[in-house]
Amino acid sequence: MRRFMGPTRLWGSEDGPDEDWIKPHVLWLPQDQPQVMAYFARIREVVSRFPDVITPIADEDLHMTIQSVRQLNTDGIRVDDAQLAAAARSVQAELDQMAPFDIEIGPARASGSAAIVEIWPEEGPAELNRRVRARLEAAGMVLPPVEEYFWPHMSGGYGARDSDTPELAARSDQFASAIGKGIRPGLRTSATVRAVWLVWERQRPELNTYTFSREHALYLRG
Repeated sequence: MRRFMGPTRLWGSEDGPDEDWIKPHVLWLPQDQPQVMAYFARIREVVSRFPDVITPIADEDLHMTIQSVRQLNTDGIRVDDAQLAAAARSVQAELDQMAPFDIEIGPARASGSAAIVEIWPEEGPAELNRRVRARLEAAGMVLPPVEEYFWPHMSGGYGARDSDTPELAARSDQFASAIGKGIRPGLRTSATVRAVWLVWERQRPELNTYTFSREHALYLRG
């Protein structure tokens, strides 16, 4: 296990402005679907047994990232509330044409720096990502380069530190085994994606997590 928020992942710096730790994101949020929250509670129980190598994600912070957004827009100006609202209108016009869809969530596994939960089939989230990207760019926002394949997933915990001693390496191996088998039976759960949120997301390295403020609900209405 590696520390999730290593230097290459940090958004800001200690001597930089507070705003550097905040970015717009489009997220799918599961908090209104009890079966999903119960599933992640089981994952958290496993993750919580290994605080020396991984930090569990709290209920209120669970999310699937549909699209992250750079802090500066195409004019080189920091995105503000007004542009976020304009982007929300743009994205909503597109999602008026897209129907809600079902997903399967799970199983959970250990990755290099997180507890990852796979989501499938990929087609619905990938189409959602394409539609969201197109409308955010039309609204003047700058996005990370498009990936060849959109990888829908959620995280149940983020690596707390590098497993760079024999003891931590052994604990990391124990965690990988525990997360792989710890939520049987019921390796998966299901959910329906009916809406996403345009949020201000804050990176919190001191807590090894992300928090966010919900700004604009965007509904799939097709």
